[in-house]
Amino acid sequence: MFSIFVGSAFFWRRNREAHKRLMLLAYISIVAAATARLPGVLPMGPLWFYGLAFIFLLIAVAYDLGFCRRVHIAYILGGGLLVASVPLRLMFSGTGTWRAIAQFLVGRVG
Repeated sequence: MFSIFVGSAFFWRRNREAHKRLMLLAYISIVAAATARLPGVLPMGPLWFYGLAFIFLLIAVAYDLGFCRRVHIAYILGGGLLVASVPLRLMFSGTGTWRAIAQFLVGRVG
């Protein structure tokens, strides 16, 4: 998701409003890993750490509603894609294929 949002932001870099919102969505897409590492959050499960990450999305949408009186299309499409990706991420993360990819990557890095 991060690369999709950064790539889209790069493509739309001349559209200031879309660019900054897509970059914020890129950040939100990776902040779930950080929220999972907060003390006591990981044992509560993925709904909690994704939920905590999506608080940033809600704040961004509230900002748009408060100051622009409408939600930017980047938040509607990108936020919807981000939320819809969670079940797919959770399904894929438990597969043997993903574990093999992760072990390959860790072996390369470490």
